[in-house]
Formats: sequence, structure tokens, C-alpha cells
Amino acid sequence: MDWTLGIDRQRDALVRMVAALLVMAGDGGVLPRHVRTGIWRVLRPAEAAFRRLVVVVKVVFKIEAGVAVRRGPVPAIPRVSGDAAARVPAFALFDARKSFKARSSVKGRKPVPRIRFFDEVQVFEPVVVISPDDAVSAAHLMRRLKALHLALGDVPKQARRLARWEAKRQAVRAETGRYIAPMRPGKPPGNRDRGRHPVDFVLKDCHEMALYALHDPPDMGGKSTST
Repeated sequence: MDWTLGIDRQRDALVRMVAALLVMAGDGGVLPRHVRTGIWRVLRPAEAAFRRLVVVVKVVFKIEAGVAVRRGPVPAIPRVSGDAAARVPAFALFDARKSFKARSSVKGRKPVPRIRFFDEVQVFEPVVVISPDDAVSAAHLMRRLKALHLALGDVPKQARRLARWEAKRQAVRAETGRYIAPMRPGKPPGNRDRGRHPVDFVLKDCHEMALYALHDPPDMGGKSTST
């Protein structure tokens, strides 16, 4: 397998998708609800795909904490600088963990006897109708989107970040026996088995690449090979 070609192809696809999402988001202040929902439906699987791509880069090129990595040409992605860059959080390299807490089947108020009196004045609260055209805040979405945008601009840097985090977690594992991997077990976040958006196929390919790299690490010596 030509790992360099596969990594570059998936990264370029994610760059194009994120660029389209940034155009959809505009200034990111407020957005119609249906636009924000549409961006989230692409952003979540795109984040998961990039996390797996970072895992592939780290494993394939054997990036370790504190080891310098030779960087390739700087990608032509506009960077955010100054105050705007300071407000952009670092990209989250670990999947959100699944919650296995039991959910209550009773929603709203607890079941209690409803006692009414003839002289009681009943006040009915107005029903709130949610419209897809409602203006909603997109601040959190924009922070996540910009974090992914910046991370795509320097994949080796993200791989070094992941190596440092894993080194710390391995130290904790040695003491406590607990360890959290970057990729959560099972299907990745944002996975849609019947999805037809290009991001669904990118996520599937990146997930398969990461599993293959983790279970059968290639001995490349930092160079790509083809089979």
C-alpha cells in the first residue's frame, strides 16, 4: 500500500469539505437552524475521519514523543493569525467516549396523581414551535470547525501532539492500569452505515486505514512503500 498517497488523498478530501463548510457558515455568528444542522452532519464525521488519519500518520511514520519529524511542503491552506488564532481551541485528538448510563423511560415530570378542583384556574403555557429557519447561535460549531481547519494545515504537528498525549497516558496506565485509546471501540463517531455524503466514504476509508495500521504496522522506516 502506498501510505503517503492514501494519506494525502484523504486529507485533500477533508480540506475541500471543510472549505465548503466554512463558506456555508459565513461569519459564524448566527445561522438558520437547518444550516447549522447540515454543517454538524458533515463536521462530526469529518472530525472522526481526521483523528483516524492522525493515528495513521503517527503509526506509519513511527512518530514518538520528543522526536522531530521531517515535514513535507506546507499546504496551501489559509491560516488564522492574531487574536482569531488565540480563540481557536486545539483540535480534539481523542474520540468522545460512549455513555452507557441507563436512561429513564419516564420523561418530564414524575407520575403523580392529577387532582383538579372546579374553582381552579388553569394556565396553559404556549406551545413552542421549533422552525428550521430559526436563527440559532453557531459559536460552538465555528470553534470546532476552525480547530479542524487549522489542524488539517499541519498533520505532522497533530501526530506529534498525539504521541505526547499517548506517552502521558501510558505513564498513567503503568500506575493505575487504566488507558484510553484515541479511537473508541466500535463504530466511529458520526458513522452512518447508509450515508451517501462524500464524508461518509472518507470516514470509512480512514477508519479502515487506521485499523490496518494499528493491527499490522508497516515497517517503512519513514518512507512509503507499495504492494
